[in-house]
Amino acid sequence: MSHEESKKPARARQADTSERYLTFLLGKEQYAIPLLQVKEVIEMSEPTPIPQTPSYFKGVINLRGQVISVLDLRSKLQLTKIENGPKTAIIILDLEPALCLGVIVDRINSVLAFHSEDVSMAPDTLALKGQFLTGVARRDNRMTLILDIRAALSLHDLQVVQTNTQSQVA
Repeated sequence: MSHEESKKPARARQADTSERYLTFLLGKEQYAIPLLQVKEVIEMSEPTPIPQTPSYFKGVINLRGQVISVLDLRSKLQLTKIENGPKTAIIILDLEPALCLGVIVDRINSVLAFHSEDVSMAPDTLALKGQFLTGVARRDNRMTLILDIRAALSLHDLQVVQTNTQSQVA
């Protein structure tokens, strides 16, 4: 640690090595995505279906005049299907300067800051490693799977989202 860093209070030093995440549930498992990718969280509303799209694309919603494609994250990650409940929500993600996307999750938990020592690489045996998972965070005897939401979407998915958004605006 440099002389300048040692002058900082311990809390300020910790803030330098942590990243904030929005945590949510899919079934009983807790997942997280970097907070910087989250534009907002909204209550679940039924998207307008779009024909000839993958089954995990649920359609589009109108959010204050902006058309946003919505996908079911549980379906995209090939998890067991369950019915939407009262705490089901849509996370609006800001993935690129011109690309907003909504993902349906079972329940929003909280915003957490994971320090680098709390996060480890995903085990090689984990099926999602290298595809959607960037790490596993441990806190209070709970494991949180950290998703790379961009990696979870294939190039085809991004093209479908952009096509749907552009066609609905036109």
